[in-house]
Amino acid sequence: MSSSSSTSPQPSSQDATMAPRRLADYIERIKVADKTSSQTTARPFNNGTATQPPLIRGRVNRILLFPGSFNPPHQGHLNLLKHVFHNAGADLNIIAAIIVTTDDERLKMKMERRETGIVLSREKRQNLWRGDGIPVDWAWVYDNSVASWPGFRAKLVNALKRDGVDLKFVLLFGPDAITADGGYNPECWNCGDAITSDISRPVDFRYPNSLRQLSGCEPWISLEDGRARFDNKISICRQNRTRPKGTIRFIPCDLDRRPQDAPSSTKIREIIESSPQEEWEEKLKGIALHPKLLVEYLKELPPPTKPATESKEDAAKKEWEKIVW
Repeated sequence: MSSSSSTSPQPSSQDATMAPRRLADYIERIKVADKTSSQTTARPFNNGTATQPPLIRGRVNRILLFPGSFNPPHQGHLNLLKHVFHNAGADLNIIAAIIVTTDDERLKMKMERRETGIVLSREKRQNLWRGDGIPVDWAWVYDNSVASWPGFRAKLVNALKRDGVDLKFVLLFGPDAITADGGYNPECWNCGDAITSDISRPVDFRYPNSLRQLSGCEPWISLEDGRARFDNKISICRQNRTRPKGTIRFIPCDLDRRPQDAPSSTKIREIIESSPQEEWEEKLKGIALHPKLLVEYLKELPPPTKPATESKEDAAKKEWEKIVW
């Protein structure tokens, strides 16, 4: 008589590697349990109907975590997201991206220092991300507060772990966050590793044939062979100042593909502050995500304010008053 082990059906190679559900299914179940279910138009990963992203057992599945103010989101943000997702390297096995928008109060504090009247609510910034061009099969805009993110993330990681799926997050930052002056604080988002690229705007550490060592980091090495050289391919360095001492991965772009006049939230605000309303939508095309919707939101705001021009006499008076006698 044959043993039970010989008669039991053997799992196929697909059963052994693929999780029973898509990532969207896990997210939906958590949101239902937390009573924070998304509206139909904002459900994760193409309303839960996408065949992507797959979940694979036996190796680490990684999600790009893309946090930011996005006030408002623009084409540069989208270009960065797409470029890194498709070119970060097969070794990372990046299956998806989650966009997390800064909470309203934090954004207001940030923009107060810039003396501008353009402050969009988190809900509106999320809606603008969901407008034209977002790759919904693998990118999802998290529709809750930043404060709620750690708890949601822990539930997602644990739910997948129970089904034998290993999930990790890697931060995606733009060139304004990872600079020659240093990397980033991995404790902020509980991510040891980060990625950046110069696809949408230049980084300050790239030279024609080399990369400048970042402050607080070890020298750059080539991902391909581990040598200390830059050959216009993926390079990595390790942080040695903060813990966890994760890596920073730089995904260089073909400089001929990068726009000379890079889109930015600052540029969008400058257009709004310097142009009549009837010209906004046309001037924002190719720069803002979903220009028509953005213009609708902007018209609901108070008129934008500009910093008052300080006279030479007032400036001189301020300097005089600073003197400690």
